[in-house]
Amino acid sequence: MKNFLFLLYCCLPGVLFAANGDTTYIRFQNKMDMTWYGNFDFKGKFPDGTKTYRQILMKYSLGCASTGCSGWDYTNHIQYLKALGIYDSSVAKIDTSGGKHDTLWNKTERTDKYELGRVITPYGTYMQGAGSNGYLPSWQHRYWFDVTDFVDLLKDSGTMRCVYSGYSSGFSATVEFYFIEGTPPRKVLKLENVWGSGGANCMGYSNSTQFESTQIPMKTLSVLPNTKGASFQFTSSGHGGDNSENAAEFYDESAEVLLNNNSIGKMHLWRDDCGKNPIYPQGGTWIYDRANWCPGTKVNTFSFDLAANQLHPGALDSIDVNYDPYTWTGNQTPCYAISSVFVQYGDYNFNNDAALTNIIAPSNDENYRRLNPVCYNPVIEIKNKGKNTMTSCVIKYGLSNGIKTSYTWTGSLLSNKTQEITLPNFNWTGALNGSVFEAEILKINNVTDEWALDNKATSIVAITPKHDANLIIWFKTNNRPTENRYKILDWSGVTVYEKNSMTALNTVYKDTVHLAVGCYTFVVVDDGGDGISWWANQSSAGTGYVYFKNISGSLQKNFNMDFGSEIRYNFTTAYTLGLNHDVSDEAGMSIYPNPSSKNITVQLNDIDENATLSVLDITGKSVYEVLLNHSETAVDIKNLSHGIYLVKVISNGRLYTEKVIIE
Repeated sequence: MKNFLFLLYCCLPGVLFAANGDTTYIRFQNKMDMTWYGNFDFKGKFPDGTKTYRQILMKYSLGCASTGCSGWDYTNHIQYLKALGIYDSSVAKIDTSGGKHDTLWNKTERTDKYELGRVITPYGTYMQGAGSNGYLPSWQHRYWFDVTDFVDLLKDSGTMRCVYSGYSSGFSATVEFYFIEGTPPRKVLKLENVWGSGGANCMGYSNSTQFESTQIPMKTLSVLPNTKGASFQFTSSGHGGDNSENAAEFYDESAEVLLNNNSIGKMHLWRDDCGKNPIYPQGGTWIYDRANWCPGTKVNTFSFDLAANQLHPGALDSIDVNYDPYTWTGNQTPCYAISSVFVQYGDYNFNNDAALTNIIAPSNDENYRRLNPVCYNPVIEIKNKGKNTMTSCVIKYGLSNGIKTSYTWTGSLLSNKTQEITLPNFNWTGALNGSVFEAEILKINNVTDEWALDNKATSIVAITPKHDANLIIWFKTNNRPTENRYKILDWSGVTVYEKNSMTALNTVYKDTVHLAVGCYTFVVVDDGGDGISWWANQSSAGTGYVYFKNISGSLQKNFNMDFGSEIRYNFTTAYTLGLNHDVSDEAGMSIYPNPSSKNITVQLNDIDENATLSVLDITGKSVYEVLLNHSETAVDIKNLSHGIYLVKVISNGRLYTEKVIIE
């Protein structure tokens, strides 16, 4: 165990957050080998509990064991063991030598197990070979868990446990904590397990009646007199599938939560996005959707916030979970690994309190590798940590050493809820690999945030590839061509080229696409979720490929065929991101009237002697071009067909774009 103090910043999920005072960092294990089924316990020392913490985060890093990676998907539970001061004894040895009857006893202290996080390992087949499918043996993937509600457990000396349910070589685990000092959104008054202490016991499902009466019976909870709110947090993953329903691993299940016999919500205990797994490609059946998990991902936790008027402070409340019933026959009993806690809180410490919790793009966080790098709109995540509903917030963002852009988000975000926000594009000038992007919440609900120290975050930028403006897309279909389609989007989301009608088996399509200077996204979709080449069905589905070439025939990009549900690839044409930038500058360029049927006027003050204007149709073909000599230029559009067009102006090294509707 090691302790470190970071005075200004702590490194968090792909971002950096300002902290109040100090952030205490604790590492319990560093690449601990888990090579056989069992419990891996380790002791350490948490902070002494004398300070208050705004947030506590646990980072769980998974990698190959020193002996290699397992080729199977196994469940990992990360638990805290709370000592209960009650001991069980068992006979270790009875000594009868010399006429004595001495008995030696083993004494074991009972513990209550709290699950802090759960991860399912990926199929590690490709990860143990040097350079195999892009992986190295030093491969690691990081998973982040907010464990702030466990603050009263995580103090002084403690015992952690990694439960590994696997065999055949294994994986390595690193467990780290970040204690960020400050005032919490609300004080935790009490935390208690409800069902499935620690989550590692997979509860057998014979039928609905048996499961709900013996495995997860209704529980009565004692509500403290001073409780102002609570949350019920429920984690479930389904396992076992050798039966008529492929249950529970491959059974699409839902469950309803009841408080005092009144429904407070329903949970869909299913993941339908395994084909978009950030860890790809994998061995095994990684693309199959599963019962609230995918190989290589966290298991989702469902959280239900309860207001004071839903509870009975100083009295008893009941909690119940009802799974949708199903009937199965076969060899293997389905089971659900369940953990759940009930957390009681005091009142909110702040009325207007927002946090910038994540930068999704641009980011080098491996959890968002399918979305990055980008050359267009940033994406962030905010959370309302205050008592008042958040209806607006002002966000400033851009490169740390560049020009900042401001944006006002409006909506309705309830307490304890998060919101993903796609921001307008910004000035990328000066961006390099390793540049820092930053975003900051300036105001919330038109007032100053009452706790502003978690309003700012930064991330690391990677530069998108640059390709020739004239691209040839080579696409070879497999035996299921109707599952595939592709398109190219410009930075504003307009489709500039698409192909939806591939029907011929094992056929090479070659499409030449002429793109203007700009930022684009190439999207390939596979409706079967198995890419265009996957080891498990190559004999029936065959093998295809997709890559970019330029006009001269040189290969520019070769895509991995085992991509699951989709490829999403961002790139620029004819310029390198950071040297020029693709940005819609509404303050700099305006077009009116819009829509129009005869003429439009393009107004731009930033005109140089070589400024050019182009009007592009939906395929990206230029249908009108002119040199600009004045800040206002009339464009005759009466000969153009009805539809949506893109006006692009290049002036002083900047690219301005705006969509126009021709009636």
